[in-house]
Amino acid sequence: MPVAHLLALAPLDVWLRMLRGTLPHPRYWLRLLGIGFTSLIGTIWSLPERIIFGICWSGFKKDNERLDHPPGVLVIIGYYRSGTTHAHNLIACDPDSITPRWYQSLMGQGFSMSWAVTRFLLVPFLGSSRPQDGVGFGPLWPGEDDFALAGWGHCSTLPGRLIFPSRWDQWRKWNTLEECTDAERARWRRTLAGFAWKITRRHPDRMLVLKSPNHGAHITELVKVFGDHVRFLHVARDPNKVIESNIRMHDALSSHLLDKSLDATTLRARIVEEYLEIETATINQAQSLDEGRIAFITHENLIADPIGQLSKSFESLGIGFSDTHQDSISNYLSDLGTYQRPPHTPIDLGTPSNSEPESIEQLRSLRPTQSLAATVAIPNPAHPSPPPRTGSGILIAIGTAIAWGLLWIGLIWIIKLSFPDYRPRLDQLVWIGGSVIGLISIRAAGGGSKPLGIAAATLTLLIFISVSFPITVINWHFAQNGSTQDFLYHNGKGALHGLTAPSSIVYAILGMLTAWRHASQTGPRAPGT
Repeated sequence: MPVAHLLALAPLDVWLRMLRGTLPHPRYWLRLLGIGFTSLIGTIWSLPERIIFGICWSGFKKDNERLDHPPGVLVIIGYYRSGTTHAHNLIACDPDSITPRWYQSLMGQGFSMSWAVTRFLLVPFLGSSRPQDGVGFGPLWPGEDDFALAGWGHCSTLPGRLIFPSRWDQWRKWNTLEECTDAERARWRRTLAGFAWKITRRHPDRMLVLKSPNHGAHITELVKVFGDHVRFLHVARDPNKVIESNIRMHDALSSHLLDKSLDATTLRARIVEEYLEIETATINQAQSLDEGRIAFITHENLIADPIGQLSKSFESLGIGFSDTHQDSISNYLSDLGTYQRPPHTPIDLGTPSNSEPESIEQLRSLRPTQSLAATVAIPNPAHPSPPPRTGSGILIAIGTAIAWGLLWIGLIWIIKLSFPDYRPRLDQLVWIGGSVIGLISIRAAGGGSKPLGIAAATLTLLIFISVSFPITVINWHFAQNGSTQDFLYHNGKGALHGLTAPSSIVYAILGMLTAWRHASQTGPRAPGT
């Protein structure tokens, strides 16, 4: 069945290149059709900015494979499921840094305008937590630049890892780039430099924070892109836990496949091989860095003492760790509360190969030798969030819904006056209205709740129903010379016809879901927002 695919917004030309030479089995055609639809949408709304940026970046920038960013670039490295996401979220709390957000990473070919649309459109389709581990997720949460490299530059291992596992040999070269041609490595550098440039335009004076697990094998290339401004923070975790967690991640994301999934034993062997390859390349390439350019930290210590461990790492890297950043981390962790890992369902973890124990020992030898940090209590937030004022939020939501309905009707009236032969309903406005109602209500309440979410979704539906009759009158004015009964009957019938059109129902559902998602959010806010 179709799914909110990890490369759903990658443009059609990239998907055609990925599919070149192969056609997925018919069992995947419905899923592929869904991807094609979303890809077409992403292609259309990002095309103008993609063309303009491509011309300017390639035609007017002297070295389009390099980005000089004096405020600095911090790249978080460490194999998948090693704790890099937690480190990324903590560092993204810093108000003096900037990092890609998922609405940007999932459509790397876009820019300012198309990203604004994407940020809005993704709300109904992205859950509030990742399926593999329950960690916070959503359009505004920190995202991995590797998704932009895959969806824009066609230069990532993601297709081979999570979409076409039988074609892994075609994609694995992007892990270390050693087997890539000079042109392919240039494309990788050019795509990353362009994406980083776009991310930093809004705040060019802030440190850029990037995170992709296989960047540990890209240290040499990253230095070519960012020069002396780049620093690295490596996060390591117990190899046995990393391996099991990766197998579970592949299982949780199997709905993204367009290929037969690997058996657990083969998958396990591939994970161990890739894990050792990336970690070995990390240590080898780190030797070329000057002192103070890379810091090592363990996931276990970061959990036990997040502020203390980051403070030490930042100090060794020559990066400031402000009081404001520490307060933001305290607020984030306070909102996050005690992490409750979703219960593990029994799955086949595969049979370890004969060489796996040796590989694990090698991985442990590559892991930094650090004593286990003592658990440090997180300080209370300097400015704790007050409890949500749900009643105030609902009242403001009612006022917002009424104002939105009047604005909607007024817009239809102006269009009708200007273009008498045009009879628009603009049902799409219910989707935008749901977003507006949800966002304003949660801001007014100071926090989300289920009652607020229900109220926002209900108001979105009510305003959609309420405007349908006056819109029908403005556009058609049925039985205008007839009796009041005829006037109400025929215009009411027209309004009902408009409300029950398939497209209207879809927009109404999307609007209600968007309002609910915004107004019912009770978890932590995305770090740095």
